Amino acid sequence: MKNKKNLILIVISIVLVVIALILVLTRQSGTMSKKEKSFAVEDTTAIKKIFLADSDGNTVLLQRDEQKGWTVNQNYEVMPNNIEDLLNCIANLTVKSPIAKTARENINKRMATGSVKVEIFYDDYHIKIGRLHVWKYTHKKVYYIGQQTMDNLGNYALLEGAKYPCVVYLPGFRGFVRPKYSPLEDAWRTHNIVKLKMSKIKRVDITDFEHADQSFSIVKGSGRHFDIYATQTGEKLPAYDTLKLLDHLSDYRNLNYEMQEMELSEQEKDSILTNNKFKEISITDVDGNSTTITMFRINTILNTEEYDYNMAFVDAFNRDKFYAIVNGNKNELFLCQFFVFDRIVQPLSYYIPGNEARAIPSLRQIKN
Repeated sequence: MKNKKNLILIVISIVLVVIALILVLTRQSGTMSKKEKSFAVEDTTAIKKIFLADSDGNTVLLQRDEQKGWTVNQNYEVMPNNIEDLLNCIANLTVKSPIAKTARENINKRMATGSVKVEIFYDDYHIKIGRLHVWKYTHKKVYYIGQQTMDNLGNYALLEGAKYPCVVYLPGFRGFVRPKYSPLEDAWRTHNIVKLKMSKIKRVDITDFEHADQSFSIVKGSGRHFDIYATQTGEKLPAYDTLKLLDHLSDYRNLNYEMQEMELSEQEKDSILTNNKFKEISITDVDGNSTTITMFRINTILNTEEYDYNMAFVDAFNRDKFYAIVNGNKNELFLCQFFVFDRIVQPLSYYIPGNEARAIPSLRQIKN
């Protein structure tokens, strides 16, 4: 009889231990399941591509290439800082709190039209025991990043397959993460136009459409020596300011535009491309590859309805910025800063020894 009672106690104990284990293993935090909280992909080295899309039709595909590194839409190099910020966010994205039941319907409606869909493709393994990883496959994690919360310290987000949205944030970051998931191509592509060491430059041809006598070519000679030829006469300068020329050539190491112009109408764009061209620079490397930058002035726009101007002191064109197209592609108009291009838009006379004249653009034009 005693043995029977002991057996019953043992069985009851085993059942209680099993129930306790089940409760521990399936325990939920608050009202959210583990699946609803699994936004992060901790091993970002395993990520192969990231697809971002919004309800306005903007899409971006970021891919990791073994030789090229990260590319955007299979065409352009990605800005390193931007992809690093995104990967850090993907690795550490954390649930801050669930959404109150009374607000779920409203948040769901807002996310249906105002969120960014995020698809992350990465290598994973069906069997992972310690360091033993077996049966590799490509896993896809999908979630939606919505608008920021009222305190601007988080975003509403929904993991695909979860019932309800939640609030997510990036630990250690004071702000909201939505901008890190931009579906706009220009937010990712490098702004670099030319990235060429001086030793790789074969020649530079500079055409000045406003002052033909200031057009010239820089041609690589032996070693690190370059010659300058006046385009109009074909004559080589007998001497030039070496430091000024070296400054010019060194700027091609990392020449960037500020942003892509997206706000102009087709009519405004056509007017600029037709009437405002002032300079063109073509850079050819030792392998025969060329990049041509065509530059266009930006007209000064005056608010004459509210202000009176002394036209003798008004610039006809913007003194700080200009537009450019690269390799004749009129579909992409870039906004550039003269500050960045200052040393490569100089006239031929600038390189003549003893000449103290500063750069074109000489933008001040007196209007009658």
